[in-house]
Amino acid sequence: MNKPKATTKSRSYELKKLKAESVAEENKRFLLSQKTRSHGSSKAEPGIKGLKTTKSEVFIYLVGKEDDVKALQEQFTASIKSYRKTKTFTSASEVQAYLEQSKYPANSIIILIYTTPEVEDEFELSRDFDIISQIKKNDPSLDTMILTAGAKSSAFDFTIAKGSDALGKIVTNITWAIREQERIRKQVEAKQFIKMAIIVFFSFFFILFAIDLISGIMSPTKQGLLGIVPIPQ
Repeated sequence: MNKPKATTKSRSYELKKLKAESVAEENKRFLLSQKTRSHGSSKAEPGIKGLKTTKSEVFIYLVGKEDDVKALQEQFTASIKSYRKTKTFTSASEVQAYLEQSKYPANSIIILIYTTPEVEDEFELSRDFDIISQIKKNDPSLDTMILTAGAKSSAFDFTIAKGSDALGKIVTNITWAIREQERIRKQVEAKQFIKMAIIVFFSFFFILFAIDLISGIMSPTKQGLLGIVPIPQ
């Protein structure tokens, strides 16, 4: 009769362990991304501010053939008021160079949308996917989407099929990605706050003990100012 309980406890422990590992990995990726984004030599062009879902500045980058990204950018401008400010690139290498040289504000959110051409060149796509994988390796919190008629790659967090409803799906995924990044940001900030509070707490008592010890040693009565530490007579 006790075995099911033991099994349940074991599963509960494993779930908690997996959740803790997942949170730790999220925090690690977030901090690596923030470090990467602070190393640029020139300030990034302004992103989107004032979104209700986040306090962070959001940067939306559209990557692909000029006609494709311009068409997508026009759809954003015409249809989605919140996401009108986008920046286009004609290749993965172009956006990689821009990301490497740009310095971003703290807790920025970057979303990269790669749109494949109507006639998909496997060699060209493979080369771009390798570059985007490298971008993700250096900046793991960056969210990537691919708008495609059929190409697939593990370099992307979201795959969206081309069609009349593609823009709606893109916006839905952008909103979800922003909320997730905001959740992780708050998670990291809460952990950093707790860590700082603990340091301040112990530092405060260390200073009190030090004051009491030194004042007791120097006092003729061998009594510290606070009376915390007993001084040998």
